[in-house]
Amino acid sequence: MRRRLTAGLLVFTGVTGALLVLPVSAPPTPDAEPVQTAAEAVPMGSVDDPAPRAEVQEGTSDPVDGAPEGVPTLAVSRTGVSFSLVGVTWERDPEVTDTLVQVRVQDAAGQWGDWTEVSAEDAGADAGQGALADRSGTAPLWTGPSTGVEAELVTRAGAQPRDVRLDLIDPGTSPADTALGEPDIQDTADAAMAMPPVFSRAQWGADERIRTWGPQNAASLKAATLHHTADTNNYTADDVPAMMRSIYRYHTVSLGWGDIGYNVIVDKFGRLWEGRYGGLASTVIGAHAGGFNTGTFGVSMLGNYDAVDTTQPMVDAVSAIIAWKFDLFGVDPRGSTVLTSGGGGTSRYAAGAKVTLPTIFGHRDVGSTACPGRYGYARLGEIRDSVTRRIAASRTPVTDRERNDPWAAGQLGPATTPEWPTSGRDGQYRFYANGAMYWSASTGVHFVLGDLFTRWAQLGYERSPLGYPTQDTYSTGGGDARYNLFQNGAMYSSPSAGVHHLLGATHRRWVELGWEGSPLGYPTTDTAPTRDGDARWTGFQGGAIYETPRNGVRVLMGDVYAAWAASGWEHGPLGFPVGDALPTGGGDATWQAFEHGAVYASPAGVHHLLGATHQRWAALGYEHGALGYPTTDTAPTRDGDARWTGFQGGAIYETPRNGVRVLLGDVYAAWAASGWEHGPLGFPVGDAQPTGGGDATWQAFEHGAVYASRTGVHHLVGDVYQRWAALGYEHGTLGYPTSDVQAVPGGRGRFATFENGALYVSAAGGARIVQGPIRTAWESTGGAAGPLGLPTGDVLPTGGRDATWQAFEHGAVYASRTGVRFLVGDVYRRWAALGWEQGTLGYPTADPRQLGNPGDWGQQAQDFEGGSVVRTTAGTWVVPGDTARLWRSLGAERSVLGVPTSDQWPTRDRDGRYVLFANGAVYWSPATGTHEIVGPVHQQWVALGWEHGRLGYPVSGSIPTATGWRTDFQGGSISYDTTTRQTAVTYR
Repeated sequence: MRRRLTAGLLVFTGVTGALLVLPVSAPPTPDAEPVQTAAEAVPMGSVDDPAPRAEVQEGTSDPVDGAPEGVPTLAVSRTGVSFSLVGVTWERDPEVTDTLVQVRVQDAAGQWGDWTEVSAEDAGADAGQGALADRSGTAPLWTGPSTGVEAELVTRAGAQPRDVRLDLIDPGTSPADTALGEPDIQDTADAAMAMPPVFSRAQWGADERIRTWGPQNAASLKAATLHHTADTNNYTADDVPAMMRSIYRYHTVSLGWGDIGYNVIVDKFGRLWEGRYGGLASTVIGAHAGGFNTGTFGVSMLGNYDAVDTTQPMVDAVSAIIAWKFDLFGVDPRGSTVLTSGGGGTSRYAAGAKVTLPTIFGHRDVGSTACPGRYGYARLGEIRDSVTRRIAASRTPVTDRERNDPWAAGQLGPATTPEWPTSGRDGQYRFYANGAMYWSASTGVHFVLGDLFTRWAQLGYERSPLGYPTQDTYSTGGGDARYNLFQNGAMYSSPSAGVHHLLGATHRRWVELGWEGSPLGYPTTDTAPTRDGDARWTGFQGGAIYETPRNGVRVLMGDVYAAWAASGWEHGPLGFPVGDALPTGGGDATWQAFEHGAVYASPAGVHHLLGATHQRWAALGYEHGALGYPTTDTAPTRDGDARWTGFQGGAIYETPRNGVRVLLGDVYAAWAASGWEHGPLGFPVGDAQPTGGGDATWQAFEHGAVYASRTGVHHLVGDVYQRWAALGYEHGTLGYPTSDVQAVPGGRGRFATFENGALYVSAAGGARIVQGPIRTAWESTGGAAGPLGLPTGDVLPTGGRDATWQAFEHGAVYASRTGVRFLVGDVYRRWAALGWEQGTLGYPTADPRQLGNPGDWGQQAQDFEGGSVVRTTAGTWVVPGDTARLWRSLGAERSVLGVPTSDQWPTRDRDGRYVLFANGAVYWSPATGTHEIVGPVHQQWVALGWEHGRLGYPVSGSIPTATGWRTDFQGGSISYDTTTRQTAVTYR
């Protein structure tokens, strides 16, 4: 089964600092099975100390050029064995420099062949290239199937080798050796030039279990080295797989190299065979030219081409594989390169020496060897020409630019991979130490360097959203960053912002703004989808760009962007931007429109407005309206029932049940002072507007209103507001409010004052107006906290319509011809019982007087037009007419009579009337008039039978005397001496 080129190529590059896997598929496991090889090591010892089965003889069995006759020769013979390749190895010693081995073998029929000279192996590892080998030896000699061997070792100069061993290799057999089919490694169309077919290691039966050397890769490929195996030329096509296994076993185990030394072996039939493990497309380091293995591609011709000429198919195959390899890595076959010797092996140059060489050279150019033989070396010029023609026939734009643009080559550094087609087959690319070069028909050839390339690679190279590069990596104008342009955007790398890419319309918009010189600065994120995939966004040092199908490409910057981000980006209440950040008309702020509102950055701060609030504010004239700029975000109220936004001149409230309402100036301040929506007014249900007369501003709320008028700013709520409204608002009798609605002391009701009165609401009296003189009088008593309590009626005219009055919880106030007087308690009730003002008492002529302790209206006296009413602990007494006038003239309750103790009564004979007092009485009769009788005089008169006694009715009041006083009666007088405390009665 065919397999693709082994190019799961792992290349160390200076670009990524990590392993890069080139886009070439790893081969599937081959159908052929590994063939187990075997080896027998026959000890020979040394000339000084031969092994037990070896001997030291004088001279060689067949003359050896340069060896003196009779020279000590270490020899061994072995029969009854089975092998197909022979080699002699010894302990590595740099002093062993001129040792020659000749062997002859016995075939299966027992016939011995001729002696064959075998030179020292001139391939090998570089000094310091790991612990590869501790032995030296001859080149391997293919003998074909053999049963016996004789070997002779002679040293013509230098030190004698020690620990010499004769290695007999049995390659094993495999049915696949004679039925190889097509080469597994075919042209994969993964490179610009077609790769010649190569038989894989699996096809020649490599047993990977004996390989101990892990692949190492050079940074780049610089040259190819031509070898020959210095082996027999007498092999058939079917012999080659076994020869490959034998050489593999000898290099890997006998010499201790860990793997076969050559990268590729070419047989005389023009067939190519995979050599060293690690992939033909890689820069794997071989062990083929000691000191010069790194950065070179070792191609060895199978056979000895110092003895016979090379075949043309072989030379063509060598040219084809080198051309393919050079094309991958951009090596000029006619050029030269400088290689640094690694030392070791047969190297002609000490470690560290820098040697200038053709890019295609023979092993003898760097090693002390005849390799690749005189005939092979003579074909190098032809090979270079052939390689040049083959590469020219498959030249690509990438390699052309690399070779013809020194500046680009210098930027990129050495190539680290071959040139490959891109995965979509619509372009070519190649990796270098510092980046990569890409070509497509629509974009041309451009390179991407350093961290820009690393990031582009992470995104998927040309398959990423950026597509192919359309420009080389350049520095920005300020020199503080580097960038690349691509088909669908750009990528920027700056120390301050990192490496980020911009796509499509976002990139174009950023360019329009002035690139990194704009307020946005450098990108700080890639252009990427938003969380829900509805848009793409890119962050910048100074803001962001958002791109949505419905809103286009929008720029966000500075404080506006920060506020939008703080609100939750596009998932917040504002949604996506629908406009760019712009200056306001006055130029003192910046604003930006969003799907559901706007953000303003002004002297009042940075705040967002949402939905209907924003629309209403806009309808009012934006910042030029009465509200000015926002001072808060649109946000939920505390209980979540509404949204609100504060402004310089007021606020907007938005509720489902009341709509969007504007609050301004003093009205707003008063509402706020009342407790906002949690206060007695609730939410606004209308906007602030002028009153009908245009002399004030008012606003309706759920439970009342606020008025800003000539009387100040005051709020009215509930029944107070409703009653005021029913009276005609400010056009009614009360006029504008002069206070807020307040609680009545004790919490028994609420009230507000107005220009022309007050309005009280209580459970006791309902909603009542108190105004004018009655209000003044009531308030002088202490208002609701005074003796009258709360109003329980409105101001009304009296029955005769000659006065007005108002009822209160505990009395009333009358405004009449006698003035404005209040009545309270039992006095009021007694007066009412007598017929109010239409009774005998008429209107009160004075406010009540307290007779007891201050504030105790349980004892009081009040004067009326027709008398007085007195309330004492004993009762409530009416003192009418002349009696009252007399009593008041004497000093009323402070007189000698004291307080009344009875109402006015008729005398027994019905001829007169009287009122009893605490210290006497007042009597009246038509004949005698009205007179007081006081104290002991009154007591004496009562004892004599009142008006029915000889004295009759009094005809005078108390008349002072020298020792007291006297009272005259119809029939005499009674005197009282204050000194003796005695009364005297005188009759007429």
